[in-house]
Amino acid sequence: MSSAPEPGSRLTGQAARWAGQRERRRAEFVSAALRIIAEQGPAVSVEDIAARVGVARTRLYRHFTDRADLERAITGAVAQLVVNELDALWRPRGSARQMISSAIGAYVGWLEANPNLHAYLIGHRGHPDDPRSYSGVRRAVADHLTTVFGGYLDLLDVEPGVAVDLAHAVVGMVESVAGRRIGADGTRADGPSAEVAEVVARLTEWTWVLVDSILRSAGLNLDPDTPLPRPPVGSA
Repeated sequence: MSSAPEPGSRLTGQAARWAGQRERRRAEFVSAALRIIAEQGPAVSVEDIAARVGVARTRLYRHFTDRADLERAITGAVAQLVVNELDALWRPRGSARQMISSAIGAYVGWLEANPNLHAYLIGHRGHPDDPRSYSGVRRAVADHLTTVFGGYLDLLDVEPGVAVDLAHAVVGMVESVAGRRIGADGTRADGPSAEVAEVVARLTEWTWVLVDSILRSAGLNLDPDTPLPRPPVGSA
């Protein structure tokens, strides 16, 4: 005959079940928030999110500490979408031009398809040390580019700081040019706007000019369309 479980073990099991249920409900609320932001824009309210999932605002806050906690969860989810989209950056392959174009194209394409989510992320920049924030994603991209550029440039005995400056220059340029197309409220910016393919082509060419100038200063003339080996350092 089996003995009854100790009271403490029942409480532990109940706490674990509650924690799991709470996380599932948090994920449901965040998913609903992403959908409504994508549809209506970055200025949606907590009431809008609660209404989408059919609960009162007070019930929603049973699963989040406060509004800031909810916003951090949403920005974290959006940041993860961006990271997932940048597979070409985390695993570069092909020629220099292909590597550059694939990474830039992925980012610009995601931004064009998700202007409201991008605007929400921009509006909640957060701290660079928080990987769930816009600033955190920007820093992660720059750090990874530094590692990739540094892996190649180290073979040419180029001063390490050059890779850092190059990575941040590229991230800043792409972010500025691509982001200019989307207003703070997620709407398209006024004025002439080039096609996505044209923007990607421009940014790819300008990025290559930066890279090429550094290579030439180190005495290397590289064909941008020649397939390259995997980065010596940093590629997943």
